Amino acid sequence: MDYVLYPKMLHTGSRHYRINPTRHELSQNLLIPVSQLDEDDLAGHPLADTEDILPNEFTETIEPDNEGFSVKLRIPTLFHGFIIGHKREKLKQLEQEFSCRVTFPLPGSPSSDITVKAISRASVAGACRRLLWIQTNARMRSNPTHFICLPANSPELQRNFVSFRQAALDFAASDTCGDFMGISTDVFKSPASLHFTIIPLLLADSSEVQLACDLMHSFSQSDIGKTVLSDGPFRLTIQGLEYMNDDPQKVKVLYAKIAPSADRDRLQRMSNDLTKLFQEHNLLGGKLHRPDGDVLLHLTLMYASDSSGSQSSSSAFSITGLLRELGDFTFAEDHCFDTLHLCLMGSQTGDEFYSSCCQLNFSDPSNPKLSLS
Repeated sequence: MDYVLYPKMLHTGSRHYRINPTRHELSQNLLIPVSQLDEDDLAGHPLADTEDILPNEFTETIEPDNEGFSVKLRIPTLFHGFIIGHKREKLKQLEQEFSCRVTFPLPGSPSSDITVKAISRASVAGACRRLLWIQTNARMRSNPTHFICLPANSPELQRNFVSFRQAALDFAASDTCGDFMGISTDVFKSPASLHFTIIPLLLADSSEVQLACDLMHSFSQSDIGKTVLSDGPFRLTIQGLEYMNDDPQKVKVLYAKIAPSADRDRLQRMSNDLTKLFQEHNLLGGKLHRPDGDVLLHLTLMYASDSSGSQSSSSAFSITGLLRELGDFTFAEDHCFDTLHLCLMGSQTGDEFYSSCCQLNFSDPSNPKLSLS
């Protein structure tokens, strides 16, 4: 590694050039010299085992066929466009780089399997690694599709939220100094949609939705899940306001706080443990963390959005007056929460809650029940 930290240099006047090591110099440090890395030697060497070439999440087997080798790789259709690219340029580049052919299922096909074929096993393995990397990168760039939450739309919570909204609008109507700037009916969430977001998820197809439901059930049956759910439903007091940026005069999201309690700590542990579980299966669609690293538990009350419903980069509102007049507002005291929902993002309409894929009820801590919607 000396050539990285202390490279050879060529000095010409005021200019200085690094001399990169030659192919021969690099090969001296390899178990197999570069000149001997042909396909036959690579296939028989322990360093070339397929499981070492491919990422850990690759479980499919590369099989020989009449044209060389092939494999079917399950990559959800949502990510196929990231692989193909504009005018198929990314796909052409990948096929040229690995001397392979990549084929996709026909439009409308229930399958999302991508087939990779090449003359050599190493080419197939390299292409698969690249495809899985593209999928991982695409997940990071895509918006969440689902979320796990605790519904907070009971009649009591809805009534208190409506009272809070009316008080805020009344203050805004008489505001003369800009402490309530931007506050209108448009920035308030629908009372029926209120919930505590636990985890945002990116579930690219029906199989990933099913996997998410299975993970919720397996969590409830695990030792960690049984420990955190052993005391039954969470009894929480929701009081006070928080916001997600440093300037109270330019806020995009305002949410309600959970008062400190043993059940709040228990909910925090459950949220952190669930997040780790879904992260291990590469299903997270983003995370909101507090400075201490815990998942940010938040019940969104107000949200600055554009006409399409997405968060706007320009719109914001001031909560200076809200913090002064309603900063300790109580939305619920010792309220019971006994069900986790896996919901479809953006599916809430009118006076209905979000469409639910499954629900985990733990009102009976000895027998948590998962129901599919």
